[in-house]
Amino acid sequence: MSAAKAEAILGERLERLTGEEAAGCVPEYKALGQELLRSPRFRTAFRQLKALADENRLVAVSLLQRRGELCACEIQAATGLSHATVSHHMSVLGEAGMVEARREGKWMYYRLTGKVEVTLP
Repeated sequence: MSAAKAEAILGERLERLTGEEAAGCVPEYKALGQELLRSPRFRTAFRQLKALADENRLVAVSLLQRRGELCACEIQAATGLSHATVSHHMSVLGEAGMVEARREGKWMYYRLTGKVEVTLP
């Protein structure tokens, strides 16, 4: 289906729902959606929500909120995951800007970078 046909169908659907002329609003909302997608705040929120979409990462973040700082082995014990998998999950959270890591000898310790709060753009 072409983009023009999809816009026409959407316009008709909006008119049926609202009872008002909708053909003019389709381009406006399309532009608004594109603007949101380009927004740095959107990219940050998307990255954080994507990182939190895994239940093990969400458990790890919740544990860090409660305890402040944990070593990888403590997260491993809480989740039942292997050391390598915990390391991967913490790396994803780090790339999303949510977790910081520090090494002390052989041990890796993790803490939240600040209050974990996803703000929608």
